[in-house]
Amino acid sequence: MSLSPDLASNTDALDAMLADPEVRQSLAVIVANAPTLAALAAMGTALLQRGPEIADNVNGLVQQLRDEGSGSDGTLRNAISAMAQLAPLANAVGDRADVIASFLDSPILQPEVVAVIGTVGEAATEANARTRGKQAHVGGILALNKVLKDPDVQETLAFLVEFAKVFGQRQRAGK
Repeated sequence: MSLSPDLASNTDALDAMLADPEVRQSLAVIVANAPTLAALAAMGTALLQRGPEIADNVNGLVQQLRDEGSGSDGTLRNAISAMAQLAPLANAVGDRADVIASFLDSPILQPEVVAVIGTVGEAATEANARTRGKQAHVGGILALNKVLKDPDVQETLAFLVEFAKVFGQRQRAGK
């Protein structure tokens, strides 16, 4: 049986390729991984078969997002608008990242410090509510002397005196 000239030239080319050690090694890898390649091919086929269903799901999600964005509450549009307003701040925040990091690592955010500042804030708010718009009359030196004997005032003054001492020491030390 003789081969046609075209088939014979194809066979010769195939023989030449199979003589190359790299080609043989590549074919050996392909044959060794044939089950994996077959599984990948099956998954690819299944994915292509489900393509229209996947596209419909994506289109439905996009439509849902559009509907929510154009709804009466405009939730999505509000979120996008808020993000657009925050975008110019990104550069400023990036330029000050070292300051922000030092603030976050500073003692001011320790729970004890936050609690003291919270107490001071609450007291200031309550004192403001008690005195705002009212005629202030503290009285003379004797009236102040009587107020100084109040245990709450004494505790606050003791705190302020200790604060002044510690703060002064830290200022001198350059902290």
